[in-house]
Amino acid sequence: MDRQNVRQIKKHKIFYLLFIPIALYFILFTYYPFFRGLIMSFQENRLIGDRPFAGLENYKLVLSDSSFLASIVNSLIIGFSDMVLYFFLALLFALVLNEVTHKNLKQGIQTIAYLPYLFSWAVIGGVWALIFDLDGLVNQFLGFFGTEPIFFLATPAYARPLIIAMGVWRSIGYFALLFTVAIMNIDQQLFEAARIDGASRMIQIRKIIVPSLLPTMKTIIVLLSIGVLTHFDEIYVMVNPANRSLISTLLLYVYENGILNFRTGTASAGATLVMIGTLLFTALIRRLTEYDKE
Repeated sequence: MDRQNVRQIKKHKIFYLLFIPIALYFILFTYYPFFRGLIMSFQENRLIGDRPFAGLENYKLVLSDSSFLASIVNSLIIGFSDMVLYFFLALLFALVLNEVTHKNLKQGIQTIAYLPYLFSWAVIGGVWALIFDLDGLVNQFLGFFGTEPIFFLATPAYARPLIIAMGVWRSIGYFALLFTVAIMNIDQQLFEAARIDGASRMIQIRKIIVPSLLPTMKTIIVLLSIGVLTHFDEIYVMVNPANRSLISTLLLYVYENGILNFRTGTASAGATLVMIGTLLFTALIRRLTEYDKE
């Protein structure tokens, strides 16, 4: 280390000292559990005592487990559906909201749309259960038309649509807010020049707003790609014996094997495969969207 770097460290030592607690937090609660889990994935399933080396047996067991394979399908269907709907509905919502000229009305709509994102999945699941229960709001509404009550939460045909719709309801306000902030940062002189040239509002949206949102679109797509294989909370609060086969995801599989069945090696192998899949998929999305290019 040369003298110039030493002088810079001494000059900004207070910032390096402030960074130490953050580094310790990530070492203790992120990197250590990660490497510990990676080691356990190559060991036999034992809670106490020595864990003999098992090689790739846990990975072979996981990859040959029909429940794990079904979880992959469920995760991909739910994850891709969420990714597409979050992105396009949030973009559409932000574009429509941007056309609202009344300030108080616009802020009120933003607040109402964003509010569900502040609640935990346990609260969201409870609200969703109240809405779609046998005596819920939906069945009460259908009752006015003489329709028999539908047990949405225990009917397999509604399992995935309900999970996907619940995620959209909770998250669309958050992603729409990201788009809205990006729209607000567009240079207003571009709109003034377009109006002088006689461009309609639709042309301004197509030629100015949408192209200006490309960096934000790339960021949101990459963020959404990270969560494609990692759905857990909403699944955990809504899963039941009737819909388990259609909504059980990879992380629920890991949780049930590791926490409920004490198969730590198998669960660690499953979690490692989920991590590898997430890294590969995110890298692919970054490449396809040319995220790292200006």
